[in-house]
Amino acid sequence: MKRQLSADEIKQVELEILLAFKKACLDNHLKFYLVGGTLLGAVRHKGFIPWDDDIDVGMPRPAYNKLIRLEREKKILPDHLKLICHENGTFQYPFMKIVDTRTTVDQKYLEGSVAEHLWIDVFPFDGMPEDDRELARLCKKAAAIRTVLGLNFSRAGQGKTFFRRMVKPVLTPIARKIGPDRCCRAMDRLTARYPFSVSRYCGGVVWGLYGPGERMVKDEFMKSDTVTFEGHRFPAMSCWDSYLSGLYKNYMELPPEDKRVTHEMTAWIEEPAE
Repeated sequence: MKRQLSADEIKQVELEILLAFKKACLDNHLKFYLVGGTLLGAVRHKGFIPWDDDIDVGMPRPAYNKLIRLEREKKILPDHLKLICHENGTFQYPFMKIVDTRTTVDQKYLEGSVAEHLWIDVFPFDGMPEDDRELARLCKKAAAIRTVLGLNFSRAGQGKTFFRRMVKPVLTPIARKIGPDRCCRAMDRLTARYPFSVSRYCGGVVWGLYGPGERMVKDEFMKSDTVTFEGHRFPAMSCWDSYLSGLYKNYMELPPEDKRVTHEMTAWIEEPAE
């Protein structure tokens, strides 16, 4: 029997996914950090940002690839959790999700396999160039790929702004001719230009929405600190203050109410019949 989840219940399911992910990483010596809005929530709110239900995790590219291999070879996550990623043909974005297969979701502006179950996002952190102009070019190319990729999953004629509702029907058919698989392979080639192991700098490239602001000194990124999120301790990069400043500037200041974006998502969970 399916039961619709409240907003608080959605957050609780996502937290449980994160805790299971944490255990799998600790048991297998895989480095991971809270990143993006989840790290911001930990620092500013000690938990979820009140108007958000997102959980974002980042991993150095070598650890990210090892996680994919370990889950494929010996299943290190609980049975009800599934790792989906384009590398194993189960996801059409250039990062992974850990999903709870007991749940189903519907997101207002998205369709397809991107939004089947409640999830946490796990992003690879790749090498980044030292030269600022080269970094800007890298970020622009990654942003272009993300735009084309996102249009593959848009619901034509729907969007949060009038402009998006008008433009989507024109651009979406073009994007779908290119296809998500080609976009992911293009992103793989782009990130491979800057191997994590030999780069002085690193950051989020595949989903680096803040462009050059994502860049960190790798030695500082690889050193760990801890933060509190919903009553639990999680790792963060030692340079979390400069990282959050690069993404959000004055990150302790609350954004205006019209900038407090939600996922506009409905979720259900499968429960055994009584």
